[in-house]
Amino acid sequence: MHISATVQTWRNVLTKPGEPVFAEERAKPEATLTTALIWIVGAAIVAAVLGLLRGLIFVNSGVMNQMISQMKLPPDAAQQMNTLLSSGMMGGMMGGASLASIIFLPLFFLIGAGILHLIATLLGGRGNFGNYAYLRASFEAPILLINAVLSFIPVAGGCLTIILSIYSIVLVYFATKVEYNLTSGKAIAVVLIPILFVILLLACVVFGMIGLIMSLNNR
Repeated sequence: MHISATVQTWRNVLTKPGEPVFAEERAKPEATLTTALIWIVGAAIVAAVLGLLRGLIFVNSGVMNQMISQMKLPPDAAQQMNTLLSSGMMGGMMGGASLASIIFLPLFFLIGAGILHLIATLLGGRGNFGNYAYLRASFEAPILLINAVLSFIPVAGGCLTIILSIYSIVLVYFATKVEYNLTSGKAIAVVLIPILFVILLLACVVFGMIGLIMSLNNR
């Protein structure tokens, strides 16, 4: 798929949310797992480069030095932190993290799509994983790029990222409903089950930590 066609697809999916646009995309011959991975890997590479650039700007702007001075660390610890920043090791660490994201972002994408594919199938849906991955990549790849750009904007960028995350859940719903020919209720269940599971897991961890802290204080 040419870049112009890719951009047009991303624009249609992001600006015309609903079942018709996903049904149209699903019928395209390029609606395959290969196209999905090309999009996600490409977006991950660009996002990694932007993330590395943002980190270098942050370190070289002196903000880190100001934060260290405000922490009121012991002199030795503050000196070690300043040495770490000036030695270039921080840049190397950020570069390693950016490289790792190129691997892990596509991996997490496949795992996430696979989990929803399994849930949709268990609920009676009949669809193709490759098509589903394509539909999801048609909005997750551009949103990944948009979030990478928004990360350069303090505060407002974070707020817009949250809005985009919520919007992506709506798009997941439409993609799931179209690909697996599910009712609205079942499509909502497919989308919400993993989210509720994560919330429940986090709640268990939080309550577990609170219980551990209380038990230690009672000793």
